[in-house]
Amino acid sequence: MILPNFKTSLIASMVTVLCACNSEIDDLADKNAGLADNHDHIGITSTGRLAISHADTANVSIFDTDNDTLLEMFNTANIVSGLYASPNNRFAVLIQRADNYVEFIDGGLYQEDHDDHLHDYEQLPSFSGFTLTNDKPTHFDISEQQAALFFDGNIDAGIPASFAILTDTSIEDGEILAAHSFTNAMHGTAQIRGESVITTYRSEDITSVLPNYVEQLHIHGDHFHQEQRFAVDCPALHGSAQNHQHIAFGCSDGVLVITEKGGVFNAAKVANLNSFAEGTRIGTIKASEHSELFLGIAQSKLFYTIDPASAEMTQLAWQQNTENTVLASALDRITGEFYVLGSDGFLSVLHAEDDWQVSARFKVLENPAGNYALAASAADDTLYISDANNQTVLSIDTHEQTTKTILNLDFIPNQITWLGIAAESKHEH
Repeated sequence: MILPNFKTSLIASMVTVLCACNSEIDDLADKNAGLADNHDHIGITSTGRLAISHADTANVSIFDTDNDTLLEMFNTANIVSGLYASPNNRFAVLIQRADNYVEFIDGGLYQEDHDDHLHDYEQLPSFSGFTLTNDKPTHFDISEQQAALFFDGNIDAGIPASFAILTDTSIEDGEILAAHSFTNAMHGTAQIRGESVITTYRSEDITSVLPNYVEQLHIHGDHFHQEQRFAVDCPALHGSAQNHQHIAFGCSDGVLVITEKGGVFNAAKVANLNSFAEGTRIGTIKASEHSELFLGIAQSKLFYTIDPASAEMTQLAWQQNTENTVLASALDRITGEFYVLGSDGFLSVLHAEDDWQVSARFKVLENPAGNYALAASAADDTLYISDANNQTVLSIDTHEQTTKTILNLDFIPNQITWLGIAAESKHEH
């Protein structure tokens, strides 16, 4: 069930990039030769690095947050449309949707398991020779130490959707762990659950690119077999997330919840509230291991908690002004804190452990305008905000509720992500 030309194009793209980037790789190797690889030291103390994509040019810059300096600016194949951190925060994943291309940058801070201890490494960032080429890469969904990268395919060209399973190790080794190709194109998503993937299906009679069902696939070596297609439909499916027992998908008529119990998956629908205005639907879903509840977002400002146990949806009051909209948001996967930058310039902190209630709210911007992006550090209580209008990056101490400008950029930032080694104190947060 693997798309044959997926691996072929993958290998071809790897060879092309490795040949094209030899000089750059050699240059970086020379630079790294002057750095200690810390074999004499098990641990490294660092606040991490920031990967920032340029809005108007095919570039990504990597900054050191210990001293707020530029480490390297990389020329990407195309303008980056999506920027993510790999499951263990070592690599920046550079999605180039319009050009059917994905590249990776090694942030240079990572950790290896040496049996009797965890060994930290600190090197200069470098371009990975690993690339992926398939139509319309879009969603990048992380589950523990694995990620599913979903390619939407192309309806007009008859190219089906597919997904690839990645880890930090597989990216380092220049390979995918497993892949799956569907029968048609769709703007879908995939959630990894152990040896299964809960993913999307679009019926042939649906003219929209959005799927309308969910199915369970089971891994068999480097590919997947279908286990079941759930009978409960999910029209105009968009948005997915999972916690320790449930997987949720946003539908035009509610939220489809898949429950796993004893390795068996069952589906049920949590219907939209009667108070929903016509056309309102939940299209973004957040989840955390710290809560049984899901957080659903509609119209960039309406928040709802979804309770799988009671099959109930409840509107959440997170704004002081109901006209306040979301400018940017970020979920801390470790602590379960969801950071929301509102159009009033306030940062709201919603905590999964408290049923997604607002635990803090404080001013971070005066008269916000333009585009913003957020990135949460896994090393400490810092949140980073990129401000495209002012070409700056702000550092927010979410514990002390203080804000400062740490970077003045000579380019317009688009997206931002944090790379580095997670601190143990964050896991114990």
